[in-house]
Amino acid sequence: MSLGQLHYTSAPPGPDGSGFRFTALTPGLPQSVLREAEQLIGYEPPRNAPARPSAAELDSFPRAFSYSELSDGSRLLARTVYTGADYSGRWGNFHAHAVHLAPGQRLPDGALPVSAWESPGWATATPEDDAPPPLSALPPSSGLDRDGLIAFAASRAPWLAAVFTDLQRQAEDETAPQIVLVERDSADVARWVVLASTVLPRTAVHRLTFTTYTRRPHLAGQRIIGVLPDDALGLAGSGRRHRVHDCAVPPAPDGPEPTPWAVAAARIWSAGAIELFQYADRLPGEPFTPGPLSALALCAGIDLPSPHRTAAARWACEHPSELSQEELEGLVQTLAEPGYTPAETRHTPVEPWHTPTEPGQTSAGPRRTPTDPRHTPTDPQPGEAPLPAAETGAGARARTGTGNTPPAETAALAELFARVGGALRPEIAAPLAARLFTAAVRSAEPVRPPDRGALTDEVARRLAAELGPELRAGIADAAADTGRALQLLRVAGALGVDCADLVPSLAHRLASALLADPSAYGSELHGTLADRPDLRAALLRELDAAAGAAPASVTVLLERAPLELESPEALPYLRMCGRIARSPSGGGDGTGTRDRTGELRAVLAAAGVSVVARPPLLRIAFRLVWGSATPTPEEARYVLAEQGADLHRTAATWPFLVTAALNGRAGDPHTDELAHELLTAFPTLLPPRDRAALLLLEFARDLRAGGAEPGWVDRILGLRRAAEPVNPPVLEHVFGRLARQLVHDPGPGRELDDLIRGNDADLCAAYEQAAREDSVRDRLRRDPHYLAARFVDWNAHPQAGGAWGKVRGPLLDGVLRPAVRALGAQELAAVEAALTERGGRYAEDFRAWNRPGALSRLGLRFGSRDNRTPGRRRGGDS
Repeated sequence: MSLGQLHYTSAPPGPDGSGFRFTALTPGLPQSVLREAEQLIGYEPPRNAPARPSAAELDSFPRAFSYSELSDGSRLLARTVYTGADYSGRWGNFHAHAVHLAPGQRLPDGALPVSAWESPGWATATPEDDAPPPLSALPPSSGLDRDGLIAFAASRAPWLAAVFTDLQRQAEDETAPQIVLVERDSADVARWVVLASTVLPRTAVHRLTFTTYTRRPHLAGQRIIGVLPDDALGLAGSGRRHRVHDCAVPPAPDGPEPTPWAVAAARIWSAGAIELFQYADRLPGEPFTPGPLSALALCAGIDLPSPHRTAAARWACEHPSELSQEELEGLVQTLAEPGYTPAETRHTPVEPWHTPTEPGQTSAGPRRTPTDPRHTPTDPQPGEAPLPAAETGAGARARTGTGNTPPAETAALAELFARVGGALRPEIAAPLAARLFTAAVRSAEPVRPPDRGALTDEVARRLAAELGPELRAGIADAAADTGRALQLLRVAGALGVDCADLVPSLAHRLASALLADPSAYGSELHGTLADRPDLRAALLRELDAAAGAAPASVTVLLERAPLELESPEALPYLRMCGRIARSPSGGGDGTGTRDRTGELRAVLAAAGVSVVARPPLLRIAFRLVWGSATPTPEEARYVLAEQGADLHRTAATWPFLVTAALNGRAGDPHTDELAHELLTAFPTLLPPRDRAALLLLEFARDLRAGGAEPGWVDRILGLRRAAEPVNPPVLEHVFGRLARQLVHDPGPGRELDDLIRGNDADLCAAYEQAAREDSVRDRLRRDPHYLAARFVDWNAHPQAGGAWGKVRGPLLDGVLRPAVRALGAQELAAVEAALTERGGRYAEDFRAWNRPGALSRLGLRFGSRDNRTPGRRRGGDS
């Protein structure tokens, strides 16, 4: 290792001229290096310095000690001192002694540049040999001792975190502002550089340039610049280029927030545990993350703010093997007692601060036994609030409250305990476990405490006595979230706090919450139910009661929540809901494609209780199988026959069957058959309107069977008036059945006359619709007698108007005329013959109606027929 030397001062005339010049150089130094060095090693005395200082005054002048980067990547380490008068007696002379480090070269043994402050290797005068040999080493200064540095750091505690924050930003961003340190003594600036060199990662320290003194900070290119108070006045407002830290005045309270890493570094320096920086530099983790440094500080008992405790716990979770068992226990012990700050401070002897920590070298890390006192920060750092009195001293040791602990810290502690708790001695693990149990009770955020085994019996008894009232109050709080109550119940169970009397009300709240939001059933509830059989039994009872009132909601819950239904209790309603929720066919969907009567049997069987002994089960089973849908008439007939009228009457399920009949599909023979069966089974229960509607359907059944007495139209219209408002499917079914009967076989009575006289628009419309069916069109073409009868019927009462008047013309022109025009001459003759058989002028009227252009001119003529043949009815059969 060789360091080229440079000496620069004012010298008498010589081969290189006179005045300020290089007076001694190690051979081989490039001219470009000399040109740059000449701009860096100058010296201007302080503004208020005496013009002709004495020897004692000269010794008090600031020393310009600098470490600068040159344009070729090499470095220049220089010391410049004011020497007073030059060879000619002129005042203002200085002497600069510098060493040159080639690109990539460092000081011997990897020593840090600042270690050469006031090194015995610096010369105060030009050596006699104008070609000094390269230096092999620069012995470290004896003036920057450890105790003095710790005392200096303590005196600069208000500024430490802010300066370290700026150092971090410089290391992360080359365009970050330069740091200007305002000190009255250049030696204090050197001490600042020592502090900076200690906290920075070793990869960044050797790139840290600095100067301990300059009169012109605007021209200085180093990253750290030391100035006297008078020279800092012109830097006001230059925040983009310079970050000024004036240690002669208190720091501004509204300054930038220090980074977490900087706060941790400041606390460590204040505690005097500077060996931790070397240790942290070898630990895994990104540079400037607070985790490794905070973990080591807490291992050593240095109290840190909550964000650092959180970062340390998370880092330890990720790298538990990086800490020895002793260190890990020290970390856990510190984390278990938040805010504990004893008065006694421990200092651990370590290697000197300038000792290198290069690859291949080792340094002792922190070691702490559970009885070691913790490091104590002497003052709050900038941006940090002082610790409250309640969190300092011995009083904090006994305090277990965690109401002020941020949720992130508590979560990190829980994660750390889950990761390493099993490897700790019980007396070390129990305090942290106790803190997590306490946090589970007092924290606003959910905290899952460790297992009961993490607590010693003594700690568990103390927690039960202290937390018991809070646990009971929290579980009984009806306004609180049920998840919170569940957590408290589990904690109470672990600590042996009796809360059995609170379980029924909690189960009621849980049932209500789950029915409102089935997604509320999660792992917390599942685990609690497994741990607390009394809560599970109470919850099942609550859900069984709810299933008796709202089975659909309970079914949805059981579809989405894996709630175990096994129980020694009956719970029939809940079991029926479970059968629907968890069967392959699922619940009712109203499609009618499933065997819902078979499902009804299966649901009733799942209840495990006889439906005869408990008839309400049938009603709940109906609601489960059909939901909001209506049974088909066929299904209703089946369940009526299977269960019997008496059971339906007792279970009050007969309205389901009535609804099935009144909403049955038109034309379905099961519809009017069901109506007949309901009238027979429940004659005294049916409301008048429903009874009239069922009688309508029953009359349609009689028409279909051919057993209806004459007077059909009057009978149906009378029942309709009694059943108003009638379900449209009922009218469609009954009117359709009557209309088809009238169109195909009017019977012996005067039914068509009654239809015309009744003037019911729905019935007339149903008659027209029946007449337009394909079966009628085909029969008109095939059967002359049927066509003749319909010609007579549809020409009846041409002056009636009303509902009949609206359908008579469309029947003649839209149904009958197309059928007649499709007939041949022989078929037309057969129709006329059939009309002749009826007597009167029917055949003549038909020929006139069928003559081209006749259309509807016959209406008035047909109207006189009533007087001519009073004994003939209007209508006839086929």
